[in-house]
Formats: sequence, structure tokens, C-alpha cells
Amino acid sequence: MSNILITGITSCESRGVEALARSIIEQLNTEDGDGSNNITVLTQTPALDTEALTPAGARCVADPFVVSRSWKQMRPQETPAELTARCDQLLTETDLVIATGGDLHTSDYGVSTPYLRALIAAQQRDIPTIMIGQSVGPFTDPTEAEAWLTVADQCRLLTVRESVSHGYLVDKLGLPEHRVRLSSDPAFLLPTAPGERISAVLRPLGLTPEDPYICLAPSQGITRFSALEEAQHTAAVTRLASDLVHTWNMPVVLVPHCHDSRPHNDDRILAARIAEAANTPQVKVVPGALTASDYKGVLSHAELVISERLHAAIGALSNGVPAIAIGHSHKFNGVLAETYGDTIDIDDIHVDIRAFAQGGTAIDRLVHNTDATVLRTSLRQRLPLITNRARSDFAQINKLLGD
Repeated sequence: MSNILITGITSCESRGVEALARSIIEQLNTEDGDGSNNITVLTQTPALDTEALTPAGARCVADPFVVSRSWKQMRPQETPAELTARCDQLLTETDLVIATGGDLHTSDYGVSTPYLRALIAAQQRDIPTIMIGQSVGPFTDPTEAEAWLTVADQCRLLTVRESVSHGYLVDKLGLPEHRVRLSSDPAFLLPTAPGERISAVLRPLGLTPEDPYICLAPSQGITRFSALEEAQHTAAVTRLASDLVHTWNMPVVLVPHCHDSRPHNDDRILAARIAEAANTPQVKVVPGALTASDYKGVLSHAELVISERLHAAIGALSNGVPAIAIGHSHKFNGVLAETYGDTIDIDDIHVDIRAFAQGGTAIDRLVHNTDATVLRTSLRQRLPLITNRARSDFAQINKLLGD
């Protein structure tokens, strides 16, 4: 039995974060064979994440290494001394620290160095550390890059989820190539909710899993990282939804993949606004507080998914459903390009958010030039490689735990 600490988790309010955390937890116990690992998840929203992740086999505690002010109302108040004591106690009980987080380690969000603290503290105690399924960089501050490299150099296992990050680490930051392995996002292994559950989710929309529909996953938070006006962004997504309905002759189902307590990042707000502006019953919002697996089930029955949330795209891709990303950073085109392989032009599966928000050509290409059949064929040929890469991370972890 091993005691494993998972860091890099912010909050399962983002179903993408939930998808990462749950996939890792379940794979750790699956690979172990008897479900005997004790897994502790550090998070900013411990009560909420306990509800999401306890069924998967983990306990959730407030992260004592990183205290986010934006979620302070959702975690216990603690003095610096109390936080330090909890850090020490957690590490005393830990055999391995696993860092996830997808794309925390970049200058985009300003949180990279704080999320190294648990790894640094573990390494000082000679506790093995690993990073899996990362997108890394770009770093605009050399000290930030150096801090990340110092920690990465001491990790027992380091994997990235796409070639863009692999090239950045080796060619730009000078990390020895043997120190980093190309893998894929752990969320490719997330279980899909059962069919009866998906039928129940779709029923209020007047749909069944057998009905043709398109999924559109808009991001309320994307304007914060792309210097766009909210009104401009909303208008572009609304036009996309309306044009898809008219051209593809099928409903568009809006998937609010992030249910954030902070309005600036709550996709339910944007989805409701789009549905109202579209002014047609053919643009529908998935209702309810659904899990990541629930959303994956909805996405898995779509004819096509267009997503501004990377893990909503992964939810579709991992079930062989063609997905296109509208993104604001290299993580989007990197993961999509890696998933489809070089038989698909990156411009057919990724649109930069700035070009998209301008309307016109970018939206027209999405609506009129997308060949879902070609995308689906290439995806399903490539998918076994992508999922096997993700599983191989856990085979390596299991081997490390057995040493």
C-alpha cells in the first residue's frame, strides 16, 4: 500500500480538472490491481471535490502549499503556522507526489512557481516526485523557467501531452531529451457515464443519444486570456451556433463544461446568453450540475464537437468523436495536432480565438469546410496510440511504487 499525494489540482468546479483528477485516481488503483493505494488530492475547494472524487477512491484536503484568494471562501481559514504544520504532516505520510494540472506551468496564469512548492518540499525530503501529462511554457520570466527546470530535473518521471511542449523543453529550455517523455493527457482515460444516464441528461432537451446533434462548448473565461471584449466573443459564438443549425440541419447543444463559483469563469452564464441570443429552440443548453463523465457521455454521441474548453474536446476525442478547438494558447493546437496526427492539417482542427472572434472567414470555414467523416476516420486510427501513451504513464508509476 502506497500513500500518494496529488498536486496541481485547482478545483473540480472545472470539469476538465475533475476529468484529470478522477482519471489519475482510478488509473492508480486500477494499475495497482487491488485498489489499495491511499490517495490524497490537494485542492482549493475540498468540500466540493470530496463529493466529486471520493467515489473514485481519494480524499480531498485544502491545499496548504497554495492558498488561492479567489477560492478562499470555499476552504477553511488557517494561520501560516497551521498551514506549515499541515504541509509537514502530509509529507510525513507520503510515499510519492504526483503533479498534474495540464497547463499550470506557463506564464499565462501566474501560478506556475507556487504550484512547485509541494514538489520542492517533497524533494527536500527525498520523496519521489513525478509530473505527468503536462503542457509546459512558454515562460516569459527566466527565473520562472529556471524554477520549473530545477524541480523537473529531480522528478523520477516527467511526461508531456503534446510535441509542442516536448520541443519547447528540449530545444528552448535545454532539458536533456532523455529526461522528458511524450505521452498524452490522462483524461483520455476518463470513464464515460452509462447510456441510461446520458439518455436522462438529453431527455429534457427533447433528444436521445441516437439523434444527430452538434456540441459546442463555450468558455466564459477565454476572454481574460485573449484580450477580447465579451460582447464580441459572445456574438461570434452565437453566430457559430446559429450557422451550424441552419447549415448542418441539426440541433446545437451547448455544453457548459466549467461550473465556476466565480462568474468570470462560469460557462453556464455564457451558454445561457448564447441560447437567448440565438433565439431558436434548436440551440439548447445542457441543464444540471453534471459530472465530467456525464459531459463526456453527451459529447460522445455528437456528430461534431467544437470547443473552447480543451477537456471538453478531449472528452469527445477520447470516444472517437471529431472535435475542433477554438483556443488561446499552444496547448490547444498541440493536443489536437498530437491526437489527429500529421494526416490532418492543423487549420482544420484548431482556430485561434482572436481570428474566430472577428467572425467572417474563420466561422465560415468551421461551418462549411469541416468534414467530420475525414476527421473521425483519422482520429479513430490514431486513438489507440494516444490512449496507450496515457496508460503507459501509470505503468511507469506502478513500477516506481514497486521499486
